[in-house]
Amino acid sequence: MYQKLNNKLIDILTGIAGRENIHTESVDIEPFSRDETLNAYFPPDAVVYPEDNRQIQEILKLANAENFPVIPRGGGTGLTGGALAAKGGVVIVFERFNKIIDIDTDNRMAVCQPGVINGVLQSESEKVNLFYPVNPASMDSCTLGGNIAEAAGGANTVRYGTTRNYITGITAVTGSGDNWCAGGKVVKNSTDMSLIQLMCGSEGTLSIFTELIFRLIPKPVKTIWIIAPFKDIYRIPLTAGKIFLENCNPTMVELMDSSTLSLCSTYLKMDIQFSEYHQLLIRFDSNNPDELKKLSIKIGELCLENGAEDVLIAETKTEQEKIWKIRSSIHDAIVNETKSVCEEDVVVPVARVTELIKNARAISDKHGVHPVIFGHLGDGNMHLNFISKGTGGSKEGFTDEKINRLREDVFKTALNLGGKLSGEHGIGISKKPFFGKFMDPGYIKLLKKIKKDFDPNNILNPGKIFD
Repeated sequence: MYQKLNNKLIDILTGIAGRENIHTESVDIEPFSRDETLNAYFPPDAVVYPEDNRQIQEILKLANAENFPVIPRGGGTGLTGGALAAKGGVVIVFERFNKIIDIDTDNRMAVCQPGVINGVLQSESEKVNLFYPVNPASMDSCTLGGNIAEAAGGANTVRYGTTRNYITGITAVTGSGDNWCAGGKVVKNSTDMSLIQLMCGSEGTLSIFTELIFRLIPKPVKTIWIIAPFKDIYRIPLTAGKIFLENCNPTMVELMDSSTLSLCSTYLKMDIQFSEYHQLLIRFDSNNPDELKKLSIKIGELCLENGAEDVLIAETKTEQEKIWKIRSSIHDAIVNETKSVCEEDVVVPVARVTELIKNARAISDKHGVHPVIFGHLGDGNMHLNFISKGTGGSKEGFTDEKINRLREDVFKTALNLGGKLSGEHGIGISKKPFFGKFMDPGYIKLLKKIKKDFDPNNILNPGKIFD
């Protein structure tokens, strides 16, 4: 059992972080009792805003001595409860740990504190013609530290990869309060890169990050977006497969079904062209505008040949920002318009996405719910959402037991197709029971040994991924 914070411990924490940097009143800690995970609420005993590495070390050493949990938290955009205080304790918030220390144009590297917002790094990099391409839908509010903790991807993954492909250096503090540092401003690293990769997807259970180094790439000269609406959703993965055979290196290949688009239209109070159809969204980047123009014509014709009702091409920044606004609002649209939803983000081999969609629809029929399907068609990471068929966002019949039965069917389907439980949202709390049930026992045993080395007293974000 963990110790609940008492006045003595709060006084010590106040001495470490400063009175203005610690909150214990319910009104102040309430926002940190939840994230974007539905029906998950875990109030911490206190919220602390550290300002430097020393403060984090001292907090962790105190936590080990007094046996209370410490939970690192980024922007609070998680969808599996990974940054919630499942066992109480102290939530560490990085709002004041949010400086871009250096954008090194000579080495094309950025040195950042973990509380830097993803979209801020993107905009600051573009000012010097550099590009940070990892773009989760929550990029305007998620933090870089949280991105590493969840191994964040996003729509650009199909061409540019995920956070794993850009993090080259980490300074951090283990659960026992010890500093460590690995990597640096180097593109190649056969010395200590494996430790950096171990942190990606660790969900705040192994270390707290205090400084990060990211690789940047040259900013593309020109970008073009293509939208192709289809009556038959199964024609979309087929068409995407043919696009990849053209060896044209798309940046983004996304699927949005008609239910997704309808919800976004209502939520945004915006007319969306062809929202009654399922849509294929493709983006290309290039340094050759003429070549990009020819490519858009070629891919547009390919879409029409394979059943698209029409092809829309967005070349201007205004047009593209409107498309991204729709794409990035999907989660909020689903949650706000339906109230009742089960969200999953399984990943399967790209050639098996059609089977995944068919199975998701069959699971919906079995459980009497309505499917809302969208996601990263280009890398096989699909977001399967199941909403109540009741009107007005009714929660009728959407019990915890029903959600768990739905999840189990979805996960079994993904695993049978050669996939995994999560592509980018992590395991956290919500997928934890299924992680223990479906993952290899030998693998989990190794993970527990690693956890013990980094956090021998299990004070760092306990209750996540596995017991």
